[in-house]
Amino acid sequence: MAVRGKHRTIAVDVDAEAPPEPKHWPVPWWLAAALGPLAVLGGGFLLLAALAAAGWLTAPDASFSSAMLLAGRLLVLAHGAPVDIGGLLVSIAPLGISILLIFLSLPLAGFAARQLATQSGVTDDTGAIWADTDEVMVKAGGTFAAVYTGLVMLCAVLVGSAGWRPLIGGITIGVVAGLWGAARAMDHDPTERWPGWLRAVPRAMLAALLVVLVGAAAALAAALFTARYRVTDLVAGLEPDVVGMVLLVAIHLAYLPNLLLGAASWVLGAGVTVGDGSLITVTTSHVGLLPAVPAFGIVPEPGTAPPVMLSWLAVGALAGIVAAVAVAWARPRARFDETALVGGLAGVLAGLLIAVACALGAGGLGVDRLAQVGAREVELLIFAPTILGLSGLLAGLVLGLIRRPAKPASPDAEDAADEPVLVDADREERVVLTDGSED
Repeated sequence: MAVRGKHRTIAVDVDAEAPPEPKHWPVPWWLAAALGPLAVLGGGFLLLAALAAAGWLTAPDASFSSAMLLAGRLLVLAHGAPVDIGGLLVSIAPLGISILLIFLSLPLAGFAARQLATQSGVTDDTGAIWADTDEVMVKAGGTFAAVYTGLVMLCAVLVGSAGWRPLIGGITIGVVAGLWGAARAMDHDPTERWPGWLRAVPRAMLAALLVVLVGAAAALAAALFTARYRVTDLVAGLEPDVVGMVLLVAIHLAYLPNLLLGAASWVLGAGVTVGDGSLITVTTSHVGLLPAVPAFGIVPEPGTAPPVMLSWLAVGALAGIVAAVAVAWARPRARFDETALVGGLAGVLAGLLIAVACALGAGGLGVDRLAQVGAREVELLIFAPTILGLSGLLAGLVLGLIRRPAKPASPDAEDAADEPVLVDADREERVVLTDGSED
């Protein structure tokens, strides 16, 4: 059963063999949108409960109920709510769990969207179902997000961590998962009706983000290699058994995105903090006593860093340049002023997105000295958009001047070049598909 958006033009080969129709499950869309978040949060809780139960088996003094309470608190912590763990107020969210919850939600949100499109669409003579993709996305994705947020708030109340933070976290994850999952299910591109110059921005932002993340991963790997003996000594000092080693690896994997975002703040020049009065940048390291956590073993020794460490600042400039290249690649006929401005815009927006993500990955591991661990949020909010924006602006200007595209024959020539083109092999003519017309 094919579901098609009513705003989409589709060319069908009548001689081609029709693909097998997918099996249709007679489930009301609202029920799918309501049960999906329950399944996601239930699955996340079971995973955390399994890890907590493994720790409970090796800790005879702990009770099973406390292990299950810990699992619930970790689930709420993944949505940004500060929770009490072992007498410490922990507010740094394990973004690895948060990302896992989003990807678990995508197919379920998509299923709800397909059910809504099937049940509310109009069937044509060919048996295909046509539905309004915008309405399906808002209705199914919004319902999924609302139910998800309500369940998160219920979990927060049960573990004693109710407040505005789990509300914001639930809304964020619910909306991202709901709308993204619905858009994927409907094969809907929200940028398809944007102007040509604006459609280049999301791809350029994604390219810049990938460059920053790759640079951050390289910096993190280099730090781990340099401090490998110190990290090994910290692991050995904990004397974990097999179960303890599994839990230790699971904890570090849950916080791996946080470490990656901290490294991103470091390569962009803003630096990171690992407690009150501490500062780690590409030029200096000033830290005090740290807990015996293997991840803290990568923190460099106090003192001035070698001048060669300044080369890591090139990551931000390279990200802006790549954003400008992506703009020029997507708009081959654009003038230098467009490539410069759009390249700078993509760099600024990518920098703002990085700053927001790093802020979400920061938090506290207590109320005293380690009350703030992670990226320096204010500094990064200035550094990231400035570095990526300026480098994207300059690179876009240079690329536009070097290329000097020929002026199009008519004002609509550039927009027509962005339309899909079919080639008739018999007549060797170009056929431009527009809104239902052919030339």
